[in-house]
Amino acid sequence: MDKDFVENILFELLNQCHEKYGDAVEKIWFYEDELCPSCNKRKIDAVSMGDESALSLNAFMYHDLNTLIGYFLCSYCVTNLFGKGNKQKLLYKKLEENLKTAYHEHIKSQVS
Repeated sequence: MDKDFVENILFELLNQCHEKYGDAVEKIWFYEDELCPSCNKRKIDAVSMGDESALSLNAFMYHDLNTLIGYFLCSYCVTNLFGKGNKQKLLYKKLEENLKTAYHEHIKSQVS
């Protein structure tokens, strides 16, 4: 997928967040690791939808640092996160913690 395309979508998400949260969104960052940020095991891949396939582009608002974090998921985690049941709350919590950790590591790498 073209990086400019993803960035344009993230900027659209940023604009939508500005409409909803105002100036609370100060930065955007995209999780670029090859491994899924939810499971940290599988590579990010497309979800099969019949004859079509799609990537799951998502965003998480990290309120503590006023940052919109964009990310892709692996097809396995997409299926689990968008399924039904109480398991999703735990999966989302783990995903958010993983994204926060990755973002803090990114910040530290920029300072070094």
